[in-house]
Amino acid sequence: MEEKSRKLKVYGATNKSYQTIPQIKFEGQWLKALGFCVGDNIQVDCEENKITITKLPGNAG
Repeated sequence: MEEKSRKLKVYGATNKSYQTIPQIKFEGQWLKALGFCVGDNIQVDCEENKITITKLPGNAG
């Protein structure tokens, strides 16, 4: 398996009101290596300065 942490960038995206909002992109084979597959459902838990992503049970991957 690959490294356990990654450094990513928070990008800016424009919403329908033309406001810039933060956006985080996750993509790559490393997600598949961790067990995340296209179509999986995930849970996102949020705390101050921390986001945890968990694959939900019952997914095909």
